[in-house]
Amino acid sequence: MTQQNNYDAEFCGNLAIHQTNSIQDFGYLLVLDSENLNIIQASENVNEIIGCIAKECISNPFQQYLSDEDFEHFKAGVSKGLRNRLPFQFSLKNGSLAEPVNILAHVKKEFIILEIEMLDDESEQSFTKVFQQVRSFISTLESTESLQNVCEASIKEIRRISGFDGIRMYRFDKNWNGTVIAEEITGDLESYLGQTFPASDVPKQARALYLKNPFRLIPNRNYQTIKLFPVINPITNGFLDLSDCNLRSVANVHLEYMANMNVTASMSIRIMVDGALWGLISCHHITSKYLSVESRSVFDWLSMEISYRISSIIKHEQLIDHTKLLHQRSIITDLVYYENDIVKGILTDENQNLLSLFNATGAALSLDGKIKTLGTVPDMDDLENLVLWLEGKGVNKVFANENLGEIYEEAKNYAAVASGLLVIPIEASKGEFLICFRPEVIENIKWGGDPNQAIKFEKDGINYHPRNSFKQWLQTIYGQSSDWQDTELEMAESLRNFLFEFRAKQIYN
Repeated sequence: MTQQNNYDAEFCGNLAIHQTNSIQDFGYLLVLDSENLNIIQASENVNEIIGCIAKECISNPFQQYLSDEDFEHFKAGVSKGLRNRLPFQFSLKNGSLAEPVNILAHVKKEFIILEIEMLDDESEQSFTKVFQQVRSFISTLESTESLQNVCEASIKEIRRISGFDGIRMYRFDKNWNGTVIAEEITGDLESYLGQTFPASDVPKQARALYLKNPFRLIPNRNYQTIKLFPVINPITNGFLDLSDCNLRSVANVHLEYMANMNVTASMSIRIMVDGALWGLISCHHITSKYLSVESRSVFDWLSMEISYRISSIIKHEQLIDHTKLLHQRSIITDLVYYENDIVKGILTDENQNLLSLFNATGAALSLDGKIKTLGTVPDMDDLENLVLWLEGKGVNKVFANENLGEIYEEAKNYAAVASGLLVIPIEASKGEFLICFRPEVIENIKWGGDPNQAIKFEKDGINYHPRNSFKQWLQTIYGQSSDWQDTELEMAESLRNFLFEFRAKQIYN
């Protein structure tokens, strides 16, 4: 029996990708002491914009590289409290030259990180043009009711604005595997539409960084790594935390991953729903591709708008489902009251309200030492053993599982009937449960490469590489049912409270 594994690799998830102590070469980085605004760390390429090598500029006042007016503006901005991505446009003094730059300031308690990039002369005009186009796109989003249509419209718009060769929308499942649900590609890029990529491709610490950063840009995987000087931050006495920085350098395993995909540049844009990472829009380009700060701010905006629209559609669908389930639950409780009997009120063959409420194919009610059933269920001996198992486990809260055979060995014999289990305890200590069953749903997963080869260690057990093939790898999953939805679990809890109270009244009246 093939089961779906959890590919959220523990090894990948523990790598300190936020403490690389280096940046990509499309920008510069300075770290200032919050008290006096003197430079305490610098990227080793800062001489290009301030005419002073990193080692020699340490302890220099940042003020000496700004005009008096710009410095006062900067000082006023960073004095407003802790925050990230505080934008400035200044000209930095580089000897007799003045270098126009964009600065993103990350204001921490004891120091300030400055991400610096050269100013694009054409960016203001292009931003104004794009702004109008994005407003039109947002109007389209607002009138689109289908989740799939929103995803497809979003990647078309991002591809049109960005010019990337390929755009894909990934949606995460409960195990953080990402499935490509929409795709726009050109040139030599391979199609991955409908394929699933293991969670280790975007490990947990990378997903955590997307909660802080709306996008991640890698203009050229062949970039020159720029180190920070000094290596140790003098305030923290450790590596600098670059979690919030766009310039943060990239783990070698990910650069190798990009090479195996035959792409040189990439950008990932987050999609958030209810404060959690729902998916990613992944942009790829065969050659190198840099986007200015202004252009990237558009994708920050789009990330929020697309996330908002997807959230709205999902919440609307959940509201419809909840209203429908609430009506079905009311029918059940009314019947129980009418019959003054739990068994007669719930296990009614005529309308099968319970099965409809939980999208189940069978149910069993263990009450007063007897088991009554409805629909397709395991044999009576199997049901009696299952009730004893639940009683022994002390299941006194609503419990749901989509792979019963994985936690209860006997259930493997009747997986076709009851791979999914929803338990509503009435009085668990007496073995009184309402149990709903779902059958096995055989699932074929089209993986983007063998997920079991997602990480390949060398003989030393230290060095490792990503898989070098993304050729479709088919896995057939047995022994699992469809997932129990949150709205169904809420309804199960509501029904449990009702049944417990009704049962108590019957006993004590």
